[in-house]
Amino acid sequence: MNQLNIGAPPLILEVEIRRDPMNISAGVPFGLVAMLSWGIADFFAARAIRNVGVFKTLVWGQTIGLLVLIFTSFLVGVFTPTIDMIGIILLAGFLNVVACLSFYQGLQVGKVSIVSPVSASWVVVTVILSLIFLGETLSSLQAAGVVLTISGIFLISFRLRDLFGLRLKNIAAGVQFAAVSMVAWGVHYIFFDILVAGCGWFLPVLAVKAVTVSCLLLYAGFAKRDVSYPRNVAPLVIMVGFLEAAAFLSYGAGVSLEFTAIVAPVAATFPLVTIVLARIFFKEMMEVNQKIGIGAVLLGLVLLSV
Repeated sequence: MNQLNIGAPPLILEVEIRRDPMNISAGVPFGLVAMLSWGIADFFAARAIRNVGVFKTLVWGQTIGLLVLIFTSFLVGVFTPTIDMIGIILLAGFLNVVACLSFYQGLQVGKVSIVSPVSASWVVVTVILSLIFLGETLSSLQAAGVVLTISGIFLISFRLRDLFGLRLKNIAAGVQFAAVSMVAWGVHYIFFDILVAGCGWFLPVLAVKAVTVSCLLLYAGFAKRDVSYPRNVAPLVIMVGFLEAAAFLSYGAGVSLEFTAIVAPVAATFPLVTIVLARIFFKEMMEVNQKIGIGAVLLGLVLLSV
């Protein structure tokens, strides 16, 4: 597990990561649970968004997820964070809100085929930062698995035919928002790993979710956004909340056992689940690049599980 030592200088974090070399793939199953949960949650969210819009779905999905985690806290108990940890919690929650709002703003003004793969590249940022600042190391086989998985995520995230006929201004539209979400999510998960090292796997999930919901409600108040409860899609939003909570809990458990550089790419393959469900229930066709991406992801997951 990660061992976190916060030294005398308040802003300097010394992270010492210890893993059992014989148990290097311990976090992969938790990453897979997070992948499935996020993927199914996005499928339900897509259906809810068609009826009540992005922001209301986001707010209520996050809020219900928070309620689930609060209930869970009575069962598992909560570790009391230090002042330093509280600061990191607030920063991680803020970055998560920035990423979510930037991503949805990008979808509003730009093309999904451009915004989605750029935003999905957050895992590249997380992996690079974890290798540099958390001192994580990968074997050549694991590195190949990470590269294949990330490449597959990128290929899955867009439709090739949507790119044809796009003009330069259409390609550029929304990219700046997608880039912000990519960086914000990438850094967010690094702070999340530090929190797991210092507070255990549950508290960071609960605390970051609480900060996220608080920021969204504050934003809704200042922007005068309608956040009335969407009764017409209540079952869908409830499922989104439960699945989001399950995904974050699984991800937190995964990075408490395994390198972030391994768990993050596994969990980030959730678009594969969403696309498969859309193919089954919405009869949406998969492009050639998406099929290649699925193959790359599956091969990458096999290498990471070895």
